Amino acid sequence: MSGRGTSRLCTAGLRLVLALALLALAAGGVSAQETRREPFKVMMVLWRGCEDACRGFQDYLSFRGVPVQYLIRQAGTLNLKFPDLVAEARALKVDLVVTWGTTATLGMVGEYDNADPARYLHDIPVLFMIVTDPVAARVVESLDRPGRNVTGTLVIVPEETQLRAIRSYLPFRRVGIAYNEDEVNAVSSVQRVRALADEMGFEVVARPVPRDAAGKPIAASLPEVVQQLADAKVDLIYIGSSSFILNNRGIFTRAAVERGLPVAAAGEVPVVEADALLGLVSRYYTVGQLTGTRAEQILVEGRKPQDIPVEALSRFSLIVNMEVAHKLNLYPPLLMLNAIEAIKTGKPPADAAAAGAAP
Repeated sequence: MSGRGTSRLCTAGLRLVLALALLALAAGGVSAQETRREPFKVMMVLWRGCEDACRGFQDYLSFRGVPVQYLIRQAGTLNLKFPDLVAEARALKVDLVVTWGTTATLGMVGEYDNADPARYLHDIPVLFMIVTDPVAARVVESLDRPGRNVTGTLVIVPEETQLRAIRSYLPFRRVGIAYNEDEVNAVSSVQRVRALADEMGFEVVARPVPRDAAGKPIAASLPEVVQQLADAKVDLIYIGSSSFILNNRGIFTRAAVERGLPVAAAGEVPVVEADALLGLVSRYYTVGQLTGTRAEQILVEGRKPQDIPVEALSRFSLIVNMEVAHKLNLYPPLLMLNAIEAIKTGKPPADAAAAGAAP
């Protein structure tokens, strides 16, 4: 081989070695960058502490190996001001804000068509969970396309699906509902149940909770409201979306049981922590896990919240408080025994001081 040929071969070999070296450096650089990457900063604006949905969210991201530094803020129990939390999220340059419940979500992002950018978040991705009806609450414009830097997950099983499951357990002709007129989600829930009444062949008896001179609903009036529903001869009481009723679930459900009335709930808490008889529900822990998948899409995959549809779980749980079933002598039909999840254990305190806001 000539000297010129040898020189060309050496040059080509040198280029190959350099190329391989650059590739190795690049690969090493990516690995080192991944090793050195700071955890994502996620502010969680909660209401009554880190409950099942919060734990499901954190457990999912931990299982997926997503590094996260959590900044937990309890807006309900600590009476934190939402404008202060918005300012803190911006000052700390968090990567994502996760909100629990309608009140906390609206407090952080406002209504989609009426949100002052100086007061509400628009520049940081926001992910909500345990919000009953984000469209009715004007959190997002639509479920398919949220239309803003906000998305989330649904918690409430459609009312028609709930009522059909309840009717399979307990036939009814008249459904009683107590609600707080000041809650958008509670009023919307009553309207949706009323819309189903003719189609499903039942009557709705709805009673607003009395308010004091300052316009606040009176918790002490709940036993009397339950008595009014009993006097109207309702077959059962339904707890849909109502922060006030959920906050006072102990006094409310006890009053119902004392009058021989079963309570069906749209969420798990009145069944698990109070004296509601049953509910077809999305378990909070699983909702938290679903919300975690959305966080991974935003933080790791770089997806924009406005492009992520608001979705619900595809499977639900029919839960029954067996202690209450015994008190009311309303045991599950034999054909449903394999389908229910029985709740048998004791319950923690369940009134307003121990609870906080609901979906």
